[in-house]
Amino acid sequence: MNQPNPERFFVYVANSKDGDIGVFHLDARNGALAPQARVAAQDNVMPMALSPDRRRLYAATRGADKRINDYAIDAQNGGLAPRVQTPIESSLAYLCAEPQGRFLLGASYGEHRVSLYGANELESGNGAPLQVIDDIEHAHAVIVSADGRFAYASSLGSDRVFAFALEDAGRLVEIGAVDLGTGFGPRHLRFSPNGDVLYVLSEFRATVAAFARDAATGKLAALHVSPRAPVLAHLNDGFARPSPTDPVQPDPAVLAKLVWAADIHVSPDGRFVYVSERTTSQILALRVAQDGALEYVGATATETQPRGFRIDPTGRFLVACGEKSQHVSVYAIDAASGALAAVSRGEGGNGANWVEIVAAHA
Repeated sequence: MNQPNPERFFVYVANSKDGDIGVFHLDARNGALAPQARVAAQDNVMPMALSPDRRRLYAATRGADKRINDYAIDAQNGGLAPRVQTPIESSLAYLCAEPQGRFLLGASYGEHRVSLYGANELESGNGAPLQVIDDIEHAHAVIVSADGRFAYASSLGSDRVFAFALEDAGRLVEIGAVDLGTGFGPRHLRFSPNGDVLYVLSEFRATVAAFARDAATGKLAALHVSPRAPVLAHLNDGFARPSPTDPVQPDPAVLAKLVWAADIHVSPDGRFVYVSERTTSQILALRVAQDGALEYVGATATETQPRGFRIDPTGRFLVACGEKSQHVSVYAIDAASGALAAVSRGEGGNGANWVEIVAAHA
């Protein structure tokens, strides 16, 4: 059986305006990023997810033609081969592959819902969800614990994170919710490496709330909220924005003065948490202290309006894209301090918004 090659990775970037996925090779010896191909998808391709075995890439489209596209990943060169394009009804802001390979879950911001799909059904071209949970105001993300037993969904509009038990039969059963307080705006979610902490990103403040997670019951208990980054002191708290297709949009001059955080990732060793902030086009670094508190480390300028980024599986490099940039940047992560240092930049596409990384095989 082929073994992962820790010196080379394949990077995938969704380009919503171009309607395609960029394929890159990342040399983990020096961080060099080389564009390889552009693979077609439908308009407004955005959230992506890797299958548990890292042999498939799923990509959801949010345009008039809503689909979940399934691509086979070539383990040797990282190429993407289209397998199935399954029509779905919802416009998904987030897509998650359940770690046991049984289900995919999606969050719909505009439709205020979380959808549960069967992986086998999608592969056969059946996009009807096994279950839809409505009334999750501005649902923005949904993730599943490593054992496949629990799912967590953020409700940006109600300032809550919902917890569900995920039954083997393919059903989500709500087991509780945590309230983050008015104006927090929970967006993306991420587990600590061992799954005992759930990190919740505030879109409106670019702070991170940490919750202890009980592995047996799935329940959450509040631990800590990180401080506001000093580099954002000149900005006001953000608010829930309408969908881009909404005919009524806020004044751009007002938006330019608001915090607008987007993505969050945790280093593989669990020592650092990174956050992208779109108004200032920066990536913020936080250190996890011994008591679990999050301490601000610093900020690094990145591609314009960075909606998505990703850390490679070894934790040596961070790859970021920008919705208003046609380039993708690679940063070396200092193992001791967590600081980022730019090492390479590759030409990308338009409307870049999501990054996934897969280890190559020898």
